[in-house]
Amino acid sequence: MLKNIIAVSIVLLLLASSAFASERDKPGCEKNPLFSKFPGEYVDGCEYVPFAELGLWRWVTPGDPKKGSDPFKVEGEYWYFHCGIDKSVTGKPAGKLQVQRNYENAVRQAGGTILSINEGGGHVTYRVPRDDGDFYGQSGCGGGTSTVCNSILHKIVKIAPVVQTVVVTAEQIAAGMADNGKVVFYGIYFDSGKSVVKSESAPTLAEIAAWLKKNSAKKVFIVGHTDMQGSKEQNIALAKARGAAVVDELVSKYSIARNRLTPEGVGPLAPVATNSNDAGRGKNRRVEMVLQ
Repeated sequence: MLKNIIAVSIVLLLLASSAFASERDKPGCEKNPLFSKFPGEYVDGCEYVPFAELGLWRWVTPGDPKKGSDPFKVEGEYWYFHCGIDKSVTGKPAGKLQVQRNYENAVRQAGGTILSINEGGGHVTYRVPRDDGDFYGQSGCGGGTSTVCNSILHKIVKIAPVVQTVVVTAEQIAAGMADNGKVVFYGIYFDSGKSVVKSESAPTLAEIAAWLKKNSAKKVFIVGHTDMQGSKEQNIALAKARGAAVVDELVSKYSIARNRLTPEGVGPLAPVATNSNDAGRGKNRRVEMVLQ
């Protein structure tokens, strides 16, 4: 009987969440980006933040809880849900292990990886890569007894860099060029593995163009940098393509003479932070303008 309940619940977890909206859901909550609802689940608390940090735990040796767990952090788009669970039509509460197993199996069926399991707490930590982004999170039982689960908790992050709303000004660029002969930019955006400049980059590009127009005799290198994920050759090619894309933007949209701009790319060869975590890799993905 329990196997049948779990099998049915897994199917429900993998369906679109909008199909299981409850009249008891707290108004104004975002939809869960990964899971639909466990039977009887209703949202009684939620939070959505465009950019936040989430601390999680993962097994030191993947798949082997005996070697212990280490903490790690992820950054990006953040969802939090606290959900109550109504008793089933038979009046029976949900089992803690039942809830835990459902999320374990749902993650695996979605092509994800279990990073750790809190057996006593009845929740799992996971990674689910999808076409629309790389998701990390913790889902499962949010409270109850040693065997019964009376609430469900979700903490989910879709990996993404912070949107740089505070940009380097032309005056700051001038100071950086005078002091260091270069300026580092984090406000120029690309999709992962791509070299098309995103529209959110416009404020930073406008300040770069303003400095170039005020210093019309100056020539610069526009240098792309990447993290170390993937091969060195792939990253260097990507970095060069990104440098060239920034040059194209400055020429076509801001009327900067092309002979003043030389695109370059060094890929992962000049890191400014560790490549062992997402925060460090985010700092290494950048564009620099270097005085010739």
